Amino acid sequence: MTEQPGPNFLRLFPLQSVVLFPGMELPLVVFEPRYVQLTNECTEAGEPFGVLLLRDGREVGDDEANPHDVGTTAHIRSMNPLGQGRFSVAAVGGRRFRVRSLSHDRPYLSADVEYLEDDAPEDIGAPLVANVKEGAAKFIKTMLALRGGYVREVPLPDDGVVLSYQVAQLFQGNADVQQKLLEMRTAERLSDELELIKKATEQVKRRGNEQQRRRFSPN
Repeated sequence: MTEQPGPNFLRLFPLQSVVLFPGMELPLVVFEPRYVQLTNECTEAGEPFGVLLLRDGREVGDDEANPHDVGTTAHIRSMNPLGQGRFSVAAVGGRRFRVRSLSHDRPYLSADVEYLEDDAPEDIGAPLVANVKEGAAKFIKTMLALRGGYVREVPLPDDGVVLSYQVAQLFQGNADVQQKLLEMRTAERLSDELELIKKATEQVKRRGNEQQRRRFSPN
């Protein structure tokens, strides 16, 4: 028998290679019956679902999926039919959570969770926030230059928590790194991001220099 959900109950949507951060938009195409049910229930109840990264890359429909313990709630903004039982779901990341216990008593995975708090602004050093903003802007400009683009200003938030989540999204394609960043407290996350940005910027610069050498080297 399915138990009545408690205040810390979350329906779970494990995803492969996707780490959801607070404030991040999440577009999904839902077609498997259990996840159509999940999103319908969330829409009707006005409740979020939880997104967790799969540890071992199994697909979302695997009954033996083994997700990480820390994830982010996803709040549905819209759900539209695409035909043939498929739905387009637009959601946005809300709060981080940690799984206390998993449940398999529904067609989809669910959990009892605890919500994780971010650092207070006074616990995040202003110089660290400023350095991450400067480093992230430089990285983005360097990436754009490599692709033949240019931007004068890169708008980034002054709020250290919001900044840390926006910068974390720059490392899409490296789910393991993103998962570690998600699990950290804000000050630690920003410190790690500062080092990651420096390394990534140097890599992009080297790539640009190599492209230039190939472009101007004699055949």
